Amino acid sequence: MTRTLPSLSASRRFYAAVWRWHFMIGVLVIPFLFLLAFSGLLMLLSKPLDSVLNESLLTVKVGEKPLPATVLLESVEQHYPQASVKLYLPPEAEDQSARFSLQPHSHAGHGGHHAPSTLVYLNPYTGEILGDQDPAASLYSRIKTFHGSLFMGSLGDALIEIAAGLAVLMIVSGLYLAWPKGGERSPATAKKAGHREGWRRWHLSLGWLIALPLLFFLISGLAWTNIWGGKIVQPWGSLPGTTYKAPQAVETEQKAERPPVTDHAAMNEAGLHRVPWAVEQTPIPESASGEATLQLDEVVTLAAHQGLGHFRVHFPQGDSGVWTVSATTIAGDIENPAGERIVHLDQHSGQVLQDIRFADYPVMGKAMAASIPLHQGDLGLWNWLLNVLLVCLIMALIVTGALLWWKRQSRRAPPKAERAPARAVAVIMLVVALAFPLSAAALLGIILLDVVLTARKTAKA
Repeated sequence: MTRTLPSLSASRRFYAAVWRWHFMIGVLVIPFLFLLAFSGLLMLLSKPLDSVLNESLLTVKVGEKPLPATVLLESVEQHYPQASVKLYLPPEAEDQSARFSLQPHSHAGHGGHHAPSTLVYLNPYTGEILGDQDPAASLYSRIKTFHGSLFMGSLGDALIEIAAGLAVLMIVSGLYLAWPKGGERSPATAKKAGHREGWRRWHLSLGWLIALPLLFFLISGLAWTNIWGGKIVQPWGSLPGTTYKAPQAVETEQKAERPPVTDHAAMNEAGLHRVPWAVEQTPIPESASGEATLQLDEVVTLAAHQGLGHFRVHFPQGDSGVWTVSATTIAGDIENPAGERIVHLDQHSGQVLQDIRFADYPVMGKAMAASIPLHQGDLGLWNWLLNVLLVCLIMALIVTGALLWWKRQSRRAPPKAERAPARAVAVIMLVVALAFPLSAAALLGIILLDVVLTARKTAKA
């Protein structure tokens, strides 16, 4: 027979219905949430570990005077004739190496197609090549790939998006259950819970402590997903999709077909986001026609004149390409999102064609630019330490929830509440879940499955 609850007050019936859904969603979400928290902790720990493992590539003995960037570029081109240079990263400190990012010649100029890149490290004082590596193959990058897709590609991304959206519902329902007036237990009920009561108190206390940080991690993390992040949030937070062209290019443009305009997403590397999401979908300006091309040293000097400190230089891709100097938090150039800036220069004249700053981002774009580095612990040592602590508390919350489930007399879902409160809670949760389309679809499927199973049990009774 179908288990039902004895007659209770209206508030207790509603409470029981919320508890049942909190339990069922928790059982589904906990495995994913633990994997996300644990891999997030590994990502935080792998950052300093990567620095230690690659110390011979990252640090150099301070010399008298650094070589010009153009001399370093010539050395790279001589040693790697099969590749083209896409990116230059000047040393950020006197004892740091200079770096160039390379890509195969066959992919040069193909915006949006991210070929595997090679990061070459050089001694800026001697020009000696210290070594190279694939940045997407680093320990941090591999863990980050698992964190974002469970090594399952788009399917893993979708599963994580569903789990994260449902976890938001689990937190909201958990806060309702933990609210003193709604979650009071009679002495008889507490005594019946026995040894579970201590774990329940720990779970409740941790829930109150970590609920808001966990909500932040979930929602900011959802911004990385393909559907909620890529199809909903990013378009709201993107700059207007205006095509920028140099004045001469506008004057001389003919009606002949032109190649597709490249957007800023082409500045990313394989498996690595280097461009703020607010500008990814915005077209890159085009250089006017000309003969002489600026040298790398001239671009570095122009960047200094523009007031940029720590930055990276993106090389022109094709005849109409531009030199781009960028300083962003998502790429790790700077720690303050408010200082983000992307400057595009005509590859022939050095004219500033576009200067994008944090102040230019839409409100959603600013929120994304600020939340992502905070989510990743990129805003300094304090942010790293805080995130390590928060992730450990989140895992403790998950463990106490799992123990409460394990110590139940029956590990099945709690008895179903009466029809009216059960329907009311299901509708409320479904309405809230509409903010996360994939999670809402999954929740609707769970609700329908629950209705079918309940109907079958009732028919057999």
